[in-house]
Amino acid sequence: MNRRRRSAVLLRGLIGSLTAAALLAGCASPRALMRDMQTLITQEQYPAAAELVKNAKTSHYGAKNAFLYYADLGMTLHLAGKYAESNAAFESAKKIATDLFTKSVSKEAATFLTSDNARPYAGEDFERALIHVFCALNYVFLGEENEALVEARQADFLLTKLQTDYGHKNVYTEDAFIHYLSGMVYENAGETNDAFIAYRKALDAYVRYRKDYGTAEPPALIQAALRTAAKLGFTDEVREIKNRWGGTVPGTPPTGDGEVVVFHYNGLAPYKTDSFFEIGFIAGWAYVEAENPQGEDREKMEQAGAAVRSLLADDVVRVAFPKYVRQPYAVKSLEVRAAEANASHSANLAEDIGAIAIKNLQDRIGRVRTKAIARSVLKFALSRKIAAEVEEKRGAGAAWLTKKILQVASSATELADKRCWQTLPDQIGVASLTLPAGKHTLTLTFRDAAGNTVLTREMKDVDVRPGKKTFLTIRTAH
Repeated sequence: MNRRRRSAVLLRGLIGSLTAAALLAGCASPRALMRDMQTLITQEQYPAAAELVKNAKTSHYGAKNAFLYYADLGMTLHLAGKYAESNAAFESAKKIATDLFTKSVSKEAATFLTSDNARPYAGEDFERALIHVFCALNYVFLGEENEALVEARQADFLLTKLQTDYGHKNVYTEDAFIHYLSGMVYENAGETNDAFIAYRKALDAYVRYRKDYGTAEPPALIQAALRTAAKLGFTDEVREIKNRWGGTVPGTPPTGDGEVVVFHYNGLAPYKTDSFFEIGFIAGWAYVEAENPQGEDREKMEQAGAAVRSLLADDVVRVAFPKYVRQPYAVKSLEVRAAEANASHSANLAEDIGAIAIKNLQDRIGRVRTKAIARSVLKFALSRKIAAEVEEKRGAGAAWLTKKILQVASSATELADKRCWQTLPDQIGVASLTLPAGKHTLTLTFRDAAGNTVLTREMKDVDVRPGKKTFLTIRTAH
């Protein structure tokens, strides 16, 4: 192939790949649909939110965002109380994530020049783990507690595998909340020893949660660990827990009492947006070499390398990478009261999903930034090389037009991958009440940071069973 033809082919290929990536980036996750969905969630219209997701399967999500489709569908069905259907959707999301992640690990270098938006989305590490958390909750509400425990073990296995097999040295290595939930499920089944082990793991995990996310261990968890340890006669463990976390061994509840556990899903999960910065071209070229693309991308890099020496050091390239933005909401606390029993309890934060998301991205932002810089610099170098060859053969006018076309295409694709699971709550709180067996009406009072009441809800005919836990959920996004 002669030089002129090779340049033309390279130009068409580069423009084509950049334009295709721009189109894909534009349709990946329109905020309008997500605003509509979050409005329905705020209004507690969960079946309508699920239908909105279903109707947008092709027009909004498409094949490259199938993971998000099934994750959003699973979450909205979970909120609508359709737990079996929710788990069916979550199973599809799990399979897609596993398949895509396996392929991306083995073929990571194959699409270096393509925007990350052009790739199928496999989910963030914490998103994939949280699918197991909500599957476990679905099984709890279906009364299939053994299956809930399977999901808890799968979440642990996934996070361990990411650390050991794929070298993801992230802070989020285990989920404290799912250990806490496992303990409650075991205790509800009368498996006191397994319950204590799960509670103890949760306490250890919350030590890291406090450091990394500012989330302390819930006081009810300390009491549960003490209660089960004392019941088993583990005096050394009781002493250790009291020394490390405080608390007192709770007394034996009256025969016939049961427990109500309310999971409070609060707020709207953070979303991703673009963070732009500029970097000197010569400095940026080091990122191309550090990324070490292979195959066709390596060939393009070698072609671009010939142009590097002629570029001025003060030339700059624009780079985009994602960052999370937390969304404001008014509700900051929940009090659950059973007036007839003169009992109340304020929910404690058990899972700060927003903080986990932000920290998870911070952990890997170095890898994201390196690749983003390398991609931008390589595209810039290729465009300069192509423009120079066009000028040599076709004149300055054609070279100027070529450069402008490439600049437009490159700018259009220099957007961060902002896809994320936005139907998640921002936080999960847990409140528990010990109540006499029978039917109860619970009053839920939601307050803002100043203690003012934002809204109230009632849960009527809550069935409390002797010696058992009754699990409930409530969702707020105000």
